[in-house]
Amino acid sequence: MKEVNKLIGILIIVLTLISCEFKTIANFKITNNCSTEIDSLVIYPNENADEKYISLKPRETVEYKVDMTNIGRVDGDYLISYKINNQSISQEFGYYSNGYPLEELIIIEIEEDSIIFDFGY
Repeated sequence: MKEVNKLIGILIIVLTLISCEFKTIANFKITNNCSTEIDSLVIYPNENADEKYISLKPRETVEYKVDMTNIGRVDGDYLISYKINNQSISQEFGYYSNGYPLEELIIIEIEEDSIIFDFGY
């Protein structure tokens, strides 16, 4: 009888662990190296995801996270979009595979005339 109770206990623990929802998060560190404020910045995979808009003051750095838990098991890239000096800027970058980011951290530096990406594997 004790063996059956142990087996049931182990089965309950295993089922509990399997049923837990693990989050898939893409991590970004964004720096505004411009002399003006950046507004309405958002990063998202090429699939629809929750949009989290932020603003960055000149020389400000922020950590930005994208929840990719509900992204399908597909490959794709990211899109960064923002407004600066009343101009909208969008650029595709990076890559994810099977709905998971390949990098632990992507560092993004927004310059006056370009965007610099550093991919940390």
